[in-house]
Amino acid sequence: MKAVTYDKESELAYIRLLPPNMRGNLQPEALKVNDCILLDIGLDGKIAGFECFGETALLCSPFAGTSRIYVKDADGYHFRVRQHASVRSNYTVYGVTFCFSDARYQEFAGFDLDETMDHSAFLQRLTEK
Repeated sequence: MKAVTYDKESELAYIRLLPPNMRGNLQPEALKVNDCILLDIGLDGKIAGFECFGETALLCSPFAGTSRIYVKDADGYHFRVRQHASVRSNYTVYGVTFCFSDARYQEFAGFDLDETMDHSAFLQRLTEK
């Protein structure tokens, strides 16, 4: 399973956070601090995935087709668009902390998943070894 997809024609990236069988009916919701990220919220109140537009999509595009995007440590699962991206601000919603390299929440750096998003078997398959 691919964790990130990228459509070159529409210049949109999609990052999957839940396995397909847990997605169900989804409600779109814009991320309040950044209008380049559109969340897909499941009926259970968890983010199933999110769509990225503009510069955020371009930052995610190199990961398209990649099945192992996460790094796991004692704090959970982490994804960064740049290996050493500094985080100057973050915004947490539905158990996902979106990280940004600037104070205005515009330069997407990646995200962290807390324990409420722990679907360990699924996430482990998407984790670097």
